[in-house]
Amino acid sequence: MRHGLAFGLAALLLGGCALPRMVDSEVESFVGTPAAVAGAAYRFERLPSQQAQGGTAQHQIEALAEAALGRAGLVRDDAHARYSVQVEVKVQQFQPAPRRQPHAGAPFVAADGRLYYPAPLLVLEPPWYSHTVHFLLRDLASTQVAYETTASFDGPWSDSSNLLPAIMDAALHGYPNPPQGLRKVVIELPANRPSEP
Repeated sequence: MRHGLAFGLAALLLGGCALPRMVDSEVESFVGTPAAVAGAAYRFERLPSQQAQGGTAQHQIEALAEAALGRAGLVRDDAHARYSVQVEVKVQQFQPAPRRQPHAGAPFVAADGRLYYPAPLLVLEPPWYSHTVHFLLRDLASTQVAYETTASFDGPWSDSSNLLPAIMDAALHGYPNPPQGLRKVVIELPANRPSEP
């Protein structure tokens, strides 16, 4: 019985990175005039800054965005597009400053009768990552913005290729009639494969 319990705990600890994660993004969406419509065709449009950076990274972002837009009911059709879609992704790493944890234990009396406090511990926080996704849908006939949405997620995870599909889904949640104001959208990220940390 004891061995079975120990084995179960070891499996849980070793498989901790294989558990699903909940990606809770902060989302804010705006509907333009004319309002966006469901099931419309679109094509991607790149900003000059995206063109200057080279195509490989933007191709990867657009591949993820195409899948997310498809799940939201939009169809890529470069020849018959109603909307142009600009998609931007920003990933920033923050290194929190080290902090000192106050006395890490109870004071004690030494042999000489003096009262001593344990030395404070230096606590090093792990890096923090901020992922932001921004979609802008522009009506090609009127050149007016039909839909704009931004989703951001902060956390200790750097696996952008796993996180971005969930953040993009959160950004497009409720399209074409999203709730008003800032909201939290939670998307479950499936368990990683064993080779992924």
